Amino acid sequence: MPTLTLSQLVAGRELAAEAVQKLGPVDGADVVVDARPLVSGSPSFAGQLVRSALLDGHAGRLTILGGPAEFLADVKIAAEQLQVTDHLAFAAADAGLGVPG
Repeated sequence: MPTLTLSQLVAGRELAAEAVQKLGPVDGADVVVDARPLVSGSPSFAGQLVRSALLDGHAGRLTILGGPAEFLADVKIAAEQLQVTDHLAFAAADAGLGVPG
């Protein structure tokens, strides 16, 4: 499964779009975003991450692994606004999902 590991600080739509694009084609794939290292992420990054993975990239599912509560809320709000909540999942930081910690 394509995995995107976030740095400690992420901001801006362009950075989110580029990060998803670097994963290559994600059509139908389960994309995991490892947000465990994240300290702070902007709402615009969260929104574009959801848009780029699920709407533009047609990923089957976007799973956010760990991350600060505020960022997770921003992702949830973006998914609600884009009407893709059925393709979004959240996993506890200790869930692993086969992603090395």
